Amino acid sequence: MAGAGDVVAALAASGGRSTYRRLVAATSRRDVRAAVRARAVEPVGRGRYVLPGADTEIALALGNGGAVSYLTAARVHGWGVVRRPSVPHVTVAQHGHGRTSPRAVLHFADLTDAERDSGVTSPVRTVLDCARSLPFHEGLAVADSALRSGAVLREEIVDAAAAYRGAGARRARAVCHAADERAANAFESALRGHLLVAGVTGFVPQQTITGPGLLMVVDLADVDRRVALEADGYGVHGTRRAFAVDLARHDELQALGWVTRRFAFEHVMGRPGWVVDQVRTALAQRVVVGPPPTGWAQLRTG
Repeated sequence: MAGAGDVVAALAASGGRSTYRRLVAATSRRDVRAAVRARAVEPVGRGRYVLPGADTEIALALGNGGAVSYLTAARVHGWGVVRRPSVPHVTVAQHGHGRTSPRAVLHFADLTDAERDSGVTSPVRTVLDCARSLPFHEGLAVADSALRSGAVLREEIVDAAAAYRGAGARRARAVCHAADERAANAFESALRGHLLVAGVTGFVPQQTITGPGLLMVVDLADVDRRVALEADGYGVHGTRRAFAVDLARHDELQALGWVTRRFAFEHVMGRPGWVVDQVRTALAQRVVVGPPPTGWAQLRTG
């Protein structure tokens, strides 16, 4: 069992998944065979091994000779998403056309060696796939979270989107241009995404606001027009005391001349048109200071 143990250790050091070639290089063919017989490791597909109990989505991807991708990859990378895919998304090599899987949505594209070995598309590719294929607000949530995690740099995703030529290219460029690591979560990103698509600009994520006896951070704020927006999750308050404190803070904000609007998840996801109308009404009460950012006429998506 010592040999099998060495294979398990090598597999764990590789993130719980590896190729036969790499396992043999770290141990031996005899050790790998022993580990399989002892069921200490599980073969999934040709020349691919995982630890027992490994992520079933990645095991499915490796078994298909591909890598989890799109929203599935975003979740594997640990990023926030507006909604979870109902079935895994898996990308397989271009020559795999004709292959089907009732357990996954298959996409066909060339994969790098690293993506095939890990079973997950790269962070940059994952952002681009989501940005070009999802509705703007959902793609923005993924891109914001990817930046926030440090897995990608703004320059990387902007350059990747600029170089992409294919379906969804314009949307991908718009998403990557608008992505902001300051966004706190996918819910907030979705709210900002709906506003941007509607042409409403000027709102900065996680804006600090100060005043006499006041120091608070709001989800989105247009400082020039003094309009603050909050994406209020049901569980964010936790206790009645926290709820009361939050109400007091917003009363103090309004006393300083700010207009505030607060939206539930159901509003943002189920009534985006109403949300945009509410924000436009709030902005109409204010005086615009300075012109809006340029370029959004070209970036808005249909």
